[in-house]
Amino acid sequence: MRLAAIAVAAVVVADWACASSGTKNTPISKAPTPSSPEEVVIYEYKFVPVRLTVPVGTTVTWVNYDVATHNATYRSFGDEAFDSGNLSVTQVYRHRFGTPGSYDYLCTLHQGMRGTVVVQ
Repeated sequence: MRLAAIAVAAVVVADWACASSGTKNTPISKAPTPSSPEEVVIYEYKFVPVRLTVPVGTTVTWVNYDVATHNATYRSFGDEAFDSGNLSVTQVYRHRFGTPGSYDYLCTLHQGMRGTVVVQ
């Protein structure tokens, strides 16, 4: 019971903090789409598109439009590793791909979220 009361109090404080700062955590009413062929949108716990093919030298942009924090991470010892760090809503990460290959990345916070960048 006490734990529930603490949880409710935390929600009230967080809601008050957002209201007093003038920011609102309003969900986007329409699913966003990539604004360019080199962009990946993060929305509803998915990477869109799931598979992106680009030429060598392309800079790919990830934009988080979800209400949750996400990241895009590819770990490798031999290829181009990248890690966006944690992206809050509307935050952006860019990575330039200089080596051909297939880069299967994921959100380390939500490991069911996976995507691939194919560089040709």
